[in-house]
Amino acid sequence: MLEAAGCADLLGLTRTRVPALTGIVSQFARDPQAIYVLALNETPPSSPDIFFMRPHVDRRWLGDGFGAAPPRWTAVAFLDFPRTGQGGELVVFPREAFGDGAPVAREDARATITAAGGRTITPQPGRICHLAGDLPHAVLGYSAAESDCRRLALVIAEFTPEGECAPETSYL
Repeated sequence: MLEAAGCADLLGLTRTRVPALTGIVSQFARDPQAIYVLALNETPPSSPDIFFMRPHVDRRWLGDGFGAAPPRWTAVAFLDFPRTGQGGELVVFPREAFGDGAPVAREDARATITAAGGRTITPQPGRICHLAGDLPHAVLGYSAAESDCRRLALVIAEFTPEGECAPETSYL
């Protein structure tokens, strides 16, 4: 995970630490005043009918807990996915889908998606999804041959500089 103050800082850190991702990051990091959080998520195979990552809204880690403010937007770029893979979708839900704040069960994820009006986005290398930062989203499990690659996605979130204070150092 990497956090940066402004697009120039993020692009500089990306060029230094993960140069292969500079082109993708430069498509999104444009605000010199924003706070950016970048994460690479590699997920192993699991059941295609569970939430590998439960429905959530992204937040910044502030050192002693997560902040309250959602990002302005979140982008997910699918970098790799097993050729034999089944599942692994990104799921985007309507804002009001989980308004009661109750935890969402991992099991029977596809039934939850249908009941909550979620939209699934198939993981295809090169596909990029850009969504409003306050939309709940999740990641489904997937099955794949043991010898195949894993699901790999880049997540970039842009936060307003107002509100929570940024940590003093960037980290990877």
